[in-house]
Amino acid sequence: MDDDMSQYYFTASMDSGKTLCSLLKAIQFQEISIAVLAECLNIFGSGEESSLKMYYRGEGSPLLLVLQPQSLTNVMTDCEISTQTADSVLELRDEDSSEVAKLVLKAPAFLGLLADLERSCDIMELKLSPEHPNVSIVTYGMQDRSCIDMPKSSEMVQSFSCEEAVTLKYQLHHIRLIMKALAISTKVVVRCSSNGLLLLQLKLEKEDQRQMFSEFYIVPLLDD
Repeated sequence: MDDDMSQYYFTASMDSGKTLCSLLKAIQFQEISIAVLAECLNIFGSGEESSLKMYYRGEGSPLLLVLQPQSLTNVMTDCEISTQTADSVLELRDEDSSEVAKLVLKAPAFLGLLADLERSCDIMELKLSPEHPNVSIVTYGMQDRSCIDMPKSSEMVQSFSCEEAVTLKYQLHHIRLIMKALAISTKVVVRCSSNGLLLLQLKLEKEDQRQMFSEFYIVPLLDD
């Protein structure tokens, strides 16, 4: 490995490659190319802790991983992963939109709430208001409808702020995609913009107390 770091567009190092691997698995929604990276991080086996260094020169260059197991001295492996050039980058944030509501929830309780929602439903309506009950989650299906009210005084809610009443609809399937990440999270921050964009910020913690953060953006359903 060349010691000249100036030639790299991106470099990173971690004491634990397993930490990154756990995060990748939490946001892996389907069998896409992210699985290749996860396999490389686990090259010494799931029970082996390895330090990790990553290098990337720029567009068209491979991502280079250097892993060194903690239990084996003078052992190191290099992995190169081919990269692709994206045709375009989806920009979800709108500088003209403002934040109309923010909730801080206990992740385990929110995970339980999502798990209890009727599986046959495909649409979730989120109602936020400064007035009681503050938060209402309504799910719709072909024949089913259910509603859960969650006041700001609920044990699940750590903080709540809402400037004006807003009602938005989302694909419930998109909301459920965060459940794997929620399972290893302690807190989730829900931010709703005036354009309907939902931002879910998760604080993840591992057994060794390492902290990680993950963000999910969910766009609303448009009215017919």
